[in-house]
Amino acid sequence: MSTSASKVVAIIQARMGATRLPGKVLEDIAGEPMLVRVVDRVRAAKGIDDVVVATSDRPADDAVAALCEGRGIACFRGHETDVLARFHGAATARGATVVVRITADCPLMDGAVLDKVVAAYHAGQSGEPVDYATNVIRYTYPDGLDVEVFSFAALERAMKEAKDPVEREHVTPYIRASGKFRVASVENETDLSRHQYRWTVDEPADLAFLRTIYARLAPTSPAGALFGMAEVLALFAREPQLLAIQSGSMKNEGYYASIAKAPALEKVPNRSTAKSRAWLERAAKVVPSSSQTFSKGPTQFPQGVAPAFLQRAKGSHVWDVDGNEYIDYINGLGPTILGNDDPAVSEAVIRQVHEGATFSMPHPLEVELAELLCEIIPCAEMVRYGKNGSDATGGAVRVARAYTKREKIACCGYHGWQDWYIGTTTRNGGVPRSTQELTKTFAYNDLASLEKVFAENPGEIACVIMEAVGIVDPQPGFLEGVREMCTRHGAVLVFDEVVTGFRMHLGGAQALYKVTPDLACFGKAMGNGFPIAAICGKREIMRVMDDIFFSFTFGGDVIGLAASIATIKEMQKKPVIEHLWAQGERLKDGYNAFAKHFGVDEVTSCIGLPPRTVCMFADTPKADSLLVRSIVQQELLERGVLFLVGHNLCLSHSNEDIEHTLRAHRTALEVLAKALDSNEPKQFLRGEPVQAVFRRA
Repeated sequence: MSTSASKVVAIIQARMGATRLPGKVLEDIAGEPMLVRVVDRVRAAKGIDDVVVATSDRPADDAVAALCEGRGIACFRGHETDVLARFHGAATARGATVVVRITADCPLMDGAVLDKVVAAYHAGQSGEPVDYATNVIRYTYPDGLDVEVFSFAALERAMKEAKDPVEREHVTPYIRASGKFRVASVENETDLSRHQYRWTVDEPADLAFLRTIYARLAPTSPAGALFGMAEVLALFAREPQLLAIQSGSMKNEGYYASIAKAPALEKVPNRSTAKSRAWLERAAKVVPSSSQTFSKGPTQFPQGVAPAFLQRAKGSHVWDVDGNEYIDYINGLGPTILGNDDPAVSEAVIRQVHEGATFSMPHPLEVELAELLCEIIPCAEMVRYGKNGSDATGGAVRVARAYTKREKIACCGYHGWQDWYIGTTTRNGGVPRSTQELTKTFAYNDLASLEKVFAENPGEIACVIMEAVGIVDPQPGFLEGVREMCTRHGAVLVFDEVVTGFRMHLGGAQALYKVTPDLACFGKAMGNGFPIAAICGKREIMRVMDDIFFSFTFGGDVIGLAASIATIKEMQKKPVIEHLWAQGERLKDGYNAFAKHFGVDEVTSCIGLPPRTVCMFADTPKADSLLVRSIVQQELLERGVLFLVGHNLCLSHSNEDIEHTLRAHRTALEVLAKALDSNEPKQFLRGEPVQAVFRRA
């Protein structure tokens, strides 16, 4: 129930003019218009005091108003596209102190879910009241059970301050993403995000799907047509084939369409890269390639507009030597998982610096971190440390060779700079041919290609080393098939979790996909930007390290150990992984929606799991893929977004960051479309295009 001092009014947003399915709100579902189904379900919630339908004042929506009048449903009519003003008018007319926003295309709305979000709003967060509570910051509920609850005061402030047409059309973006309001996220006890349940109506297929659900459940449910989420999920468990009826449309496609139609995002004014260019000239004289890491070097960014040197960082933002500020989606190539200068990590590191940075004997932190890793990583029984991911992958290969007494390696993906792997690429200068010949490659999601490697090298493969997931999801049975094949052929299975560890799941991709390797290699995010890596695995294999040489001065660097322990403990306390999945999904869906809107979806797309997505760029008759990428990078840089080829997210990437980036993506892809429509796309680039680091040999 609502509190005695408040009046909770549910406002159901409805109109006839939907682009993809006009008139959908009055479509029949089991003998009643969809809008009536939604109203009945909202009225069933215990925490709602009043329900009103908010429709537009256009003649097309007279039918909505007439239905409401005939059914005794309160109705408010207002501006068609300024829906924020419409909501404010409806809330004012009904005397609301708390507003619940529902859309009329969600005929499976569950009163229990609605009550949970309302209760979360009233309860606040960490003892403090909130202005806005919702279950759509991270989609752990099915799409179509979306609930937003906010104070009338927040609505009134947004009414006065929100100027952007997108913010006014979609009511809550200003409240959710401006950073001026206290926001609470409500999540389901069981995370349903990976099931991609779609219980809202945008396409004819959605309507057919929901009619089928009502036909199955309404006649048999004790609650009749008010059956809830649990009953729908139980139906899917009995009849999983029903899921094939869903349309498969992305979440919030209408919101992305509104951004696509909005004006382009202006460039950051008075932006200079003069100091960067000066530092680059100095670097070229004393540093080969002008950088310690190829992927961070000047060849990977469109020169002329890109900075070459960064100076400082805080949270999800970085500043270059000229003072330009950027939202950072490179994040040091992935290590920053919490955000730059995270208080807990920085305090742990500073404390350790004062106690000592390098010791002449092992430090207790070596044991403490190893015990922690063994708790959270499925394959971990023993642990050894390095500084870079290549230390870990190189060490794992050496261990596997010593354990099996075999020399050949089967690999799939990128695994670092050491000879055994880099010899398979075009950057193989300096790698002996004999070493190159010992590494055999196979294709991801292709068990036959791995079986072929084993067949052509019988009894000679020491290990299979691979990323459990890169930018493409494993097909059903693929990882399990690799696991079985390694066991059958006596090879060690090594998962390279340098990228996936602490980003896809706290226990790595092996915990996400429930396939356990013999050894695993971690790095990048395990120290929130401080250099540390680890090999962990089965005790009987790790014991081989007693006899091989895997030893270096900074292998147990206590600064990295302290940073890693602090990082993991923060990740155990905070919803870091959940945040990465939620924000990454928004960026991925938005990018792909904009690419489709501007007609460049065959040239570029965003793929991969949400915590770490990659944007793909294709050759066209007028521009090769590197020019295409360069144009996109250039336009993002000029709008304050530091972008390489995708999104390495961290906990500090705020809703404001994501909203700005979506508009920057929208603008960059519009410019790309104009460039590709022109006779000379290169004229749109104000510098030199990026270059490839390497390609497969």
